[in-house]
Amino acid sequence: MPRKIKALIIAVILILVLALTVFLVYPHIEFRKDGKLYVCRFNDDFSEFEENPSYNEIYFYNGERDISIKTFDVKSFLCFYLFTFEYIEGDARETQFILEEEFIEYWLKNAEITDNARNIDIATLIEGKEAIVSNTRYLGNEYNKAIYYKLDGEYGEMYVFESDGLTVIQVGSPDEQPRFIAYK
Repeated sequence: MPRKIKALIIAVILILVLALTVFLVYPHIEFRKDGKLYVCRFNDDFSEFEENPSYNEIYFYNGERDISIKTFDVKSFLCFYLFTFEYIEGDARETQFILEEEFIEYWLKNAEITDNARNIDIATLIEGKEAIVSNTRYLGNEYNKAIYYKLDGEYGEMYVFESDGLTVIQVGSPDEQPRFIAYK
């Protein structure tokens, strides 16, 4: 067999081995860097990452990787897809409504009230009461009892209402990811 044909056969075999290797390995490439998960696939189906949604589908928990996915981006070239997911470690559904007592204490000392039409005094409302910190979304909010504030350069909103005999404080808009603490 002439030398050129041998070289051509070897080149074709190398290309086939390389192509086979790419097709076997590529869909299994995953890595994490700077709070992002990068996943390679041959199709744009990322339904495996849309399982276990949190309330309002803000996070999607992936138990296999023990992460909660916040956002994603897809880039493609021919049949190659690269997914980029922003995530936080663990199951965000377990803590998505928790407002820590330390936040209220910090808020009382440092918040600059920008609007408090009802003159609600949070310190007086919770004085002598025990904080109940749980991952509970309390219902029954009276949105006319709002306090708008600036804390650490960020603007925020706080609502106060009664639910099942508890004084409940909600921080954050009801449309976004509000957090709650109750006092009894």
